[in-house]
Amino acid sequence: MTDKKDEESGRLSFPCTLGIKAMGRQAENFEHMVKEMVSRHTGPDAIIEVRCRESHSGKYYAVTCEVKIENREQMEAIYQTMHDHPDILMTL
Repeated sequence: MTDKKDEESGRLSFPCTLGIKAMGRQAENFEHMVKEMVSRHTGPDAIIEVRCRESHSGKYYAVTCEVKIENREQMEAIYQTMHDHPDILMTL
């Protein structure tokens, strides 16, 4: 159940389903790499859906993983792992 106070303030209430997006230059294994980074912190069964999109120019690639996140620490660990990787240019 979501706390009304959390909804009004825009804060996440855990556990929750969250879309984690990583963007980088087009690479053969980019999707696999992003899924592996997420799974490292959540386990493979936590990934509900994966969506991929190429930029109009074909130079960049975005992967969005819908993931069941158990707590803030888990979410922050995923984002930190992605932030530290040289092939990931941006996360949302």
